[in-house]
Amino acid sequence: MTGSGDRGGQGGIGLAARLRRLGVPTLVIEKNQKPGDSWRNRYKSLHLHDPVWYDHMPYLKFPDDWPVFAAKDKIGDWLEHYTRIMELNYWGGTECLGAEFDDGTQEWVVSVVRDGSPVTLRPKQLVFALGVSGYPNIPAFDGAGSFLGEQRHSSQHPGGGDWTGKKAVVIGSTTPRTISARTCGSTAPTSPWCSGPPRTSPGASRSWTWRWETCTRRRHWRPG
Repeated sequence: MTGSGDRGGQGGIGLAARLRRLGVPTLVIEKNQKPGDSWRNRYKSLHLHDPVWYDHMPYLKFPDDWPVFAAKDKIGDWLEHYTRIMELNYWGGTECLGAEFDDGTQEWVVSVVRDGSPVTLRPKQLVFALGVSGYPNIPAFDGAGSFLGEQRHSSQHPGGGDWTGKKAVVIGSTTPRTISARTCGSTAPTSPWCSGPPRTSPGASRSWTWRWETCTRRRHWRPG
């Protein structure tokens, strides 16, 4: 049996390591050039959102002296070296264009572009390791087209920057929005705005409840 994993983040890389240990030939494809780039390419202040002991990779744990919330570049470098150490088949710079299941051969037909050249893969099993929020959901707001200020989705937030003399409104209460509010709020008045309670997993920590309650208390506040 062969497998193909689409998206070489920590989920896809960890699964590939498990499958390799089980003797299953596995290929990981990733649009970014190198393992860990999905972390390196995000905003400057990004750190792990969970304590480091929740995020160990299979067979090779993080060092005991690592920070509880490791920085993005540190995680990116770890994933790149982990991929090499675990001898994983990893295609960077590869984009998946589509996939269909062939009932006749009982295989997936996966169309990818690797370094500019089209390639067709035919794995027996296919995994999409895209995470819970692989694509930005950008809402439409009245007046957005005529607004002269800066607008961006949290996935495009570079982090940091000098916001002195500016005012900011952050829409939403999930982790990226909270971090955006914190980074902007260091130099500018920031107003979080929540349309409803965040979606959480059954085992989500109490911190999510705290964030929602905090945002609810301030939802009608406006910078003076």
